[in-house]
Amino acid sequence: MSAATVALFRARLERRAAGLAGDLRSAILKAYDLLASNLTDAELTGLIETGNLDAIVTDADARLALRTLQTRIRDGVESAAKAMLREGFPGVAFDTLSPSVIRGIQTLNDRALQTLSTEVRETVRHVVEQGLRDGVGVRTIARNLRDVIGLAPNQTDAVANFRRMLEEGDAEALTRQLRDRRFDGTLRRAFAGDGLGPKQIDSMVSAYQRRFVAFNAETNARTVAMDAQKLGQHLAYADAVSRGDMNGATLTKRWSGTLDDRERDTHLAMEGETVPWDAYYSNGQMQPGDGEYNCRCVSIYSTIETIKPGAGAFGAFENLQAYAGARTRT
Repeated sequence: MSAATVALFRARLERRAAGLAGDLRSAILKAYDLLASNLTDAELTGLIETGNLDAIVTDADARLALRTLQTRIRDGVESAAKAMLREGFPGVAFDTLSPSVIRGIQTLNDRALQTLSTEVRETVRHVVEQGLRDGVGVRTIARNLRDVIGLAPNQTDAVANFRRMLEEGDAEALTRQLRDRRFDGTLRRAFAGDGLGPKQIDSMVSAYQRRFVAFNAETNARTVAMDAQKLGQHLAYADAVSRGDMNGATLTKRWSGTLDDRERDTHLAMEGETVPWDAYYSNGQMQPGDGEYNCRCVSIYSTIETIKPGAGAFGAFENLQAYAGARTRT
């Protein structure tokens, strides 16, 4: 397959993922707000005092808060699969009630739920344990917990470090990428003079923290959006094979990365590996990047024949030149 055809396929997939990511980001931020609003000071204080930290955010809490996200994921997977079918088999409907489709979407939903809920619980535990080590009162820790929902554990440390910089007049605060730059003039004057007051510091730290939460939501949303596109692509092929539109015996998939300086070494090592369409790659992943953040690698599916004459290209095929010609003219 020509590099241009691969680039075209990737661009279309990434464009669909970007559109979905916006909806997922909003759903994730909504979930963070719901989880935080359900936490009361009295309940938090009691759970911290008894050491029952996992009960602060339960699986049931997370599932309820992430309900909108899971709906968006399902819609994204189905949309991706339908787009693949439109390009390869015009007029053929995607079977959204197929057991394999339902299982695939449920697996992705469960993985997203597990990733986000685990992150929240790890952050809660990290903040509580750090606060107790530092001698912070339980009630103060409880009041602060709502503000850290949506941050990863290491990000709470970054926020605490930013506060320290502001309190100590450390100009390195001006190098933090997620700082609110509207405060830069105030910071420079303060560092050159008498420093910042407590209210100024609180405002700047709050803004920094909000930006970190948004950044974290965006990272999670991009990851899930790409996973949804890859799953939709795979389910479209599975649907076509099950109906006899394609011959599964001749269908393969090839690992294809971006080959830039941002790609993981472990993924560079997978470049070009080709396996049967329904087999796992040698690293145990069904799709490139399963369960990993911000993976931009994709599968390039290829077949020598299609069972139905005139079925045309399907996704990004190495042997179907009609696809490349037709799509590059649009």
